[in-house]
Amino acid sequence: MTTIRSLLFVAVSAAALACGSTHEPDTTPPVASPRVDIAIASVTLADDCGTGPTVAPPAPPAPAQEKLAQSAERSARPGAAITLADRACEQSSIQLRVANDTPAASKVTIQTVELLDEHGAKVADLTPRAPSRWADDRYQAWDEQAPASETLQVSYALSAPHVQRGATYTVRVVIAAADGERTLEQKTTLEAEASLPPGVVT
Repeated sequence: MTTIRSLLFVAVSAAALACGSTHEPDTTPPVASPRVDIAIASVTLADDCGTGPTVAPPAPPAPAQEKLAQSAERSARPGAAITLADRACEQSSIQLRVANDTPAASKVTIQTVELLDEHGAKVADLTPRAPSRWADDRYQAWDEQAPASETLQVSYALSAPHVQRGATYTVRVVIAAADGERTLEQKTTLEAEASLPPGVVT
């Protein structure tokens, strides 16, 4: 009898502990796996001059006073005015920031570049070429390899879109890297015609 009572006591105690215990949630944050992070830095919709990318990577925003000083300095320089010839041909391009946080080099390639109107309808396919990497204050040919644990500023020249002044467009880019494809988008509003009208002499 004593043995039976002991067994019953153990069973009841175990059941009480099971019912009364609370499950504590796992508060350990998940560890993000290393990846190749790619973002659009800027887009220029203009002409196709037959050259590689020509626009330097965007600099960090300057304070307001510094911007005013820089503007005044440019205005004071001899020949600072921009002539029509200076603006005759501006190369269309897209600039990317590629941060490879993985322990291995990654191939990075643009699969497609599409231009969408303000309603989301595709109006053009743009052809990328001349992949370049910004280094030593100039663009250098780039083999589309992102070394491990490095961040790059890269750019591709684009074919010229036929778009309208003052309109807003979305550039949609599909990019492939070692960790898969991703789709990036950026809106841009044109302040001038993106392609020269027929008959213009440059």
